[in-house]
Amino acid sequence: MDRRIAAALQLHGRAPWDQIAQVLDLPERTTARRGQRMLETGQVRVVGLLDTQLIGRPAPVLLRLRVETGHAWNIAETFCRLTETRTVLALLGTFDHFVEVIPESHDSLRTLLFDGMPPQVRSSSSHPVLRFYTGSHEWNTGTLTAAEESALRQPSRAPFGARRGEVRPHPDELRMAELLAQDGRMSTTRLAAELGVSQATASRRLSSLLEQDVIRVRADVAPSLFGLTTEALLWLNVDYRHLDTVGRTLAERPEVITLVSITGEYQICAHVAVRDPYHLQDFLTGVVGNLDGVGEIDVTVLLEVFKRGGFTVAAPKDRADASPDA
Repeated sequence: MDRRIAAALQLHGRAPWDQIAQVLDLPERTTARRGQRMLETGQVRVVGLLDTQLIGRPAPVLLRLRVETGHAWNIAETFCRLTETRTVLALLGTFDHFVEVIPESHDSLRTLLFDGMPPQVRSSSSHPVLRFYTGSHEWNTGTLTAAEESALRQPSRAPFGARRGEVRPHPDELRMAELLAQDGRMSTTRLAAELGVSQATASRRLSSLLEQDVIRVRADVAPSLFGLTTEALLWLNVDYRHLDTVGRTLAERPEVITLVSITGEYQICAHVAVRDPYHLQDFLTGVVGNLDGVGEIDVTVLLEVFKRGGFTVAAPKDRADASPDA
């Protein structure tokens, strides 16, 4: 039941509990109680995701870091504290950490890359995103029936970054975007109170943000809730003649949460979630390995989530090497 409710929120993050209950044929009180519990415990977070490029900000940048032994926690905490980081992960493989940066400006990006790297970072590589083929806000595990999906699914949207600098939001709309980034289900009554405007004004500004695709409200669900216990980042070397075909093909796979094309030695980065390492190998050999144009593949397996969707995940308290001043 929890999985079905979470899947419904993935399709329509602001759907009222009574609508979800009706579509899933569940008792309304049970749906609201179980759904609210998942939100309160952080198993599911409904957030408003801002299309930063649509409002004129730079493209996201993916960082891969190698760090000195014994400083993994400190490095993760340092990057988690930065407001411009959306994702911070510890990895098993060729790199120790993955950081997704959503820069506010080219100046802030230069400051981070030139002056903001902690000295314990031994080496790093940066990969600007060229195109989003699919994002976590579109991920669908196939938990619901086709009819249930159709009743909840929101209209298809243009991919992130497809439009650049086309919208100049009102300051109140930017503040509303910040509020929705913390709680995508925040009521218009509370939004109005936070902004100091009437409920009618808040409702109008929210509709404007959603209709222009400035904000995508989505449920950020830990894959483990669906029994997908193994997550990995795949870095693919792809012949540019086949890049678009490979990107579109993999983006349709249910295992793929996010897939982007990037610059650098690899042309595609894909975040995948599967049941276990056995199924990860099946996906690599039976799906990725059979695609024309794919050459070298670097697989880094997720070890620890420090920050996901802009939210810092609570870390163990007994870390001997953690330092609040790192």
